[in-house]
Amino acid sequence: MAGKFRLPVLKLTVAEKARLDSLRRSRSEPVRKAERAKIPWHYHAGLNPTEIKATVNVSRVTVHHCLREALAMGLEAGLKDAFHRHKEPLIARADQAWVVPLACTKPNELGYVAELWTRRALAAQVRQHAADAAHPDLARAAQSTVQKLLAPEQLQPHKVKYYLEKRDPELATKMKEVLLVYQEVLVQNRAAEPAAASRGWWRCAGGHHCLD
Repeated sequence: MAGKFRLPVLKLTVAEKARLDSLRRSRSEPVRKAERAKIPWHYHAGLNPTEIKATVNVSRVTVHHCLREALAMGLEAGLKDAFHRHKEPLIARADQAWVVPLACTKPNELGYVAELWTRRALAAQVRQHAADAAHPDLARAAQSTVQKLLAPEQLQPHKVKYYLEKRDPELATKMKEVLLVYQEVLVQNRAAEPAAASRGWWRCAGGHHCLD
């Protein structure tokens, strides 16, 4: 057991303990949030800040900041990443160029059963293979980060239409032109029928006008 510490006891309700347990095990939440959930969880279980630092593999400053916020203002305050909030992840264009084609690839082409990506599955795929693909900055990417990378291309791979529909952007215009042609032919045929009838013409089975 490491040395004594002066922070008071952290009291948690049953619901708060369940929330911490869910967050610390989650693979869909941002990695930093899952880490922060582990800090009060281990502290409530009896570990001191030094032991928590070694167990969670975070800095001592992060441990103390999380615990002080949780003890002073409640659990939710301790879970907020206020200490690092001013820092944005550095994502290069090369990272985006790797994520976009991945999002356009069907999961079953990569050995999965699913036909479509869910946001969670795509983010997990990015994190799992980022380092091997020479994109280490994406190794801890959250779902929101992946969505930001796809937003400029207006990609939403979790929606069926991107895989099942391939529409001609000029289809509506072409259909209107075809309908206009049919309407013109119909009008011309109807206009010709009275004149043909006055001269003894009749329409034969082949659709042609024949003379008696």
